[in-house]
Amino acid sequence: MKKIAKFLLAAAVFTGVAVSDSTSFAIYVVGDSTVCTYKDNAYPQTGWGQVLGYFFDASRVKVNNYAIGGRSSRTFIEEGRLDEVKGKLQKGDYLFVQFGHNDRDYSKAARYVEPSQFSGYIQKYVDAAKAKGANAILISPMNLNGSRNVFSTGDKNYDARGMMQTVAKNNKVPFVDLNMKSYNTYNTTYKNMPDYVTRYLYKKLEKGEYPNYPDGVNDGTTHFQEMGSMGHAQMICEELEENLKSNSNLSADAKAALTTLVSTIKKRYTIKVQTNLSNYNGLITQTQYFPAGSPMTLRVTPNGQTFEKWVDDDCNEISKNMIYYGFKTKARNITYTAMFKGGSECKKIAHDSEESGNENPTSSSSEGPESSSSIDPKLCFEGTADAAWPSPIDMASPEIADGLTETNHEGYTGQGFFNIENSAYSTATYKLTSDQSASNARVMIRYSFQGNTNRDMKITIDNGTYDVAFPSTGSWDKWDTAYIEDVWVDALDFKMKIASTTSDGGPNIDMIAFDMKGVYRTGCKPAKVENDIESSSSGTTIVSVRPALGLRFDAHNKTITTPGGLMDVQLMDAMGKTLKREVRNVPAGAVPMLSNDVKLSKGHYFVQVRLNGKQSLFVYYP
Repeated sequence: MKKIAKFLLAAAVFTGVAVSDSTSFAIYVVGDSTVCTYKDNAYPQTGWGQVLGYFFDASRVKVNNYAIGGRSSRTFIEEGRLDEVKGKLQKGDYLFVQFGHNDRDYSKAARYVEPSQFSGYIQKYVDAAKAKGANAILISPMNLNGSRNVFSTGDKNYDARGMMQTVAKNNKVPFVDLNMKSYNTYNTTYKNMPDYVTRYLYKKLEKGEYPNYPDGVNDGTTHFQEMGSMGHAQMICEELEENLKSNSNLSADAKAALTTLVSTIKKRYTIKVQTNLSNYNGLITQTQYFPAGSPMTLRVTPNGQTFEKWVDDDCNEISKNMIYYGFKTKARNITYTAMFKGGSECKKIAHDSEESGNENPTSSSSEGPESSSSIDPKLCFEGTADAAWPSPIDMASPEIADGLTETNHEGYTGQGFFNIENSAYSTATYKLTSDQSASNARVMIRYSFQGNTNRDMKITIDNGTYDVAFPSTGSWDKWDTAYIEDVWVDALDFKMKIASTTSDGGPNIDMIAFDMKGVYRTGCKPAKVENDIESSSSGTTIVSVRPALGLRFDAHNKTITTPGGLMDVQLMDAMGKTLKREVRNVPAGAVPMLSNDVKLSKGHYFVQVRLNGKQSLFVYYP
């Protein structure tokens, strides 16, 4: 009897009969950085899983986004993330699965998946859903920016699309072809608009366009702005509806489940965008089809014309900003016009009233991978970071570790250094947060140890592991720097793990720094970075790292303003060797850092200052 009911339900869809279903359920989303949820300080970078909930009825659907950047179909499973999602799935829920971007990256062995193994990993997601009575929806990865579809068949391609389609066919579950949908949109609909795709949809931002990226960012190949991901969510809904109409391969169970899912997709409205010019040849937001209450961006990039304001179809001014974002769409079709100097006057456009019953809030949920953390505020960087290394991080007091935080050697920069236990199996784990994404970041590690042989380590940053050589610095009081090149960082919370490889353990680790902004200990805030760093006459840059209460450092004049007292100043080179030390009583106010100035060649220098026994630290950077 149950089987008959399911076939009748499916038949009702094909005969145009409306199906009513008040069942509540959850959608769980898994995938990579093109799917995951980003913090506000990464805006406008957005994943489609972050905005998918705007397209579903919140009274019936809850969207939980468990996607995380940098993961392939294999590493998501190996890290226990699929098991975590499986543990939450309930009968009747849905599992949306998109992988492929990191699977194809053969340059990073930690995440690469051989094409012969990809289908097997995707099958594990289908099996996980089936085991809990949930419904798998397989979604092919959206296209990279460009005319070549790297996820299809062809030489040097990674046919994630074809392999996911085959797995879906073999299991008789829906296949959402986001790959071809996005490829055709970017290369056919927007065929003559490559700058629009790159600058309005992908994440290529010019200097000053968004507050979170004051210097701009050139990430116009893989990651997306909010409008790009909203477009992907729209494409996914269209594909789900198309599956229901024309996918004859679906099982009766899958058809019935898809019928329920599609019945919760909200009505979309046409959002038309135009100008008041007859010959406009700049960039402008294209027509969109979004539900009521969706986030919307109106944007225009003139080509010599003078922009004045945005108006709605009642000629009401809504913004004078060329990039107007953060507002919500209405429950009706609407037209927005970019008004330019010399163009036609605004004329009201007839329109319907807003519809009621379509204003449900987003069904997206904040639930997802755990990311909260508390940390001792003293471990947070409080000063002004150097532009070359804008994300300095104190490595004292790891969250989990084999070893001790100590202060019994000279020249460390923060609250101490970490002394890892003498064992080939010792580790220390730190929780870090990145507000930005980078595929080739550089990391410096400041360390010291005395010995005759290297104390090399394996260092894992998120899910990438790097072998790092640490030769002896000659003394525990002398510090040197090791570097990691081409580090992949996504805008998310992640863990950094250092692991010894010799029975002597590893070196003492003082600090690390990333050459990109916005990386910090989870629970802290990003370091402040001076745009115009003052330099001494020698060309050596002076940057305050951790000023103590009551101290102020004048980088240009090399003076220290103090409340008065006993000041102990120690000048060291990058290896921790003391070049000059001076102890003297100073009055309140500004005094020279040293009684007699020291001429310094370009390089790395550290200045340790103690006032009345309380330590502060100032660091010179080139």
